[in-house]
Amino acid sequence: MAGATTYTVEYFSIDGLAWVIRALLTLAGEEYKNEFPDWPVYKEKTPFGRLPVLKETSADGSEFVLAERCAIELYLAEKYGFLPRDSKQKAVALQYYFQLVDVFDTLVMYIFHITTDVSKDRYLDRLRTFIQRHEPILAQSKSGYYCGDSLTLPDICLYFLYKSVFAAEDQSLNWFVTEQTPAIAKLVSMIEENTNIKKAFL
Repeated sequence: MAGATTYTVEYFSIDGLAWVIRALLTLAGEEYKNEFPDWPVYKEKTPFGRLPVLKETSADGSEFVLAERCAIELYLAEKYGFLPRDSKQKAVALQYYFQLVDVFDTLVMYIFHITTDVSKDRYLDRLRTFIQRHEPILAQSKSGYYCGDSLTLPDICLYFLYKSVFAAEDQSLNWFVTEQTPAIAKLVSMIEENTNIKKAFL
């Protein structure tokens, strides 16, 4: 739409750390452009020498540039209603979110950076503990979502963690969707049925 706010997501040509950002924009019904900078040539042009970077251009032509994955995700989640309005409920949602970020980061570290028995044990321990604590939380939800009766940021992150484990063909995949984790499996299935979520994948 002419004169509307537009977005550019700068990242590599993979889902990776930009997927949740793309998913939030997609679910919000916002158009955005993916740009895949020439790396590491483009590194010095980023705010902190890292990707992803979000560029938001307003109708008046002014540009807002934001770096760091979590900062971008929280900004978009707040802006488009993917976080509870109540301050205490929001704090609860954020604790789930940061736990998911922690598990995802240990997976990335193990798969792509430090592929050792130590890094694997750390990842598996984080994932095992996460599932043990979060399955009961989701089991108590009447809607199946983490917060209230609609999709929020931690739901989206849980789904992407599941997809990332699946993509890595990791042995821990069966921990997610089993008879022992029906609530987590239900949430994954609910999000999987959302046709818009699939548009966020490259």
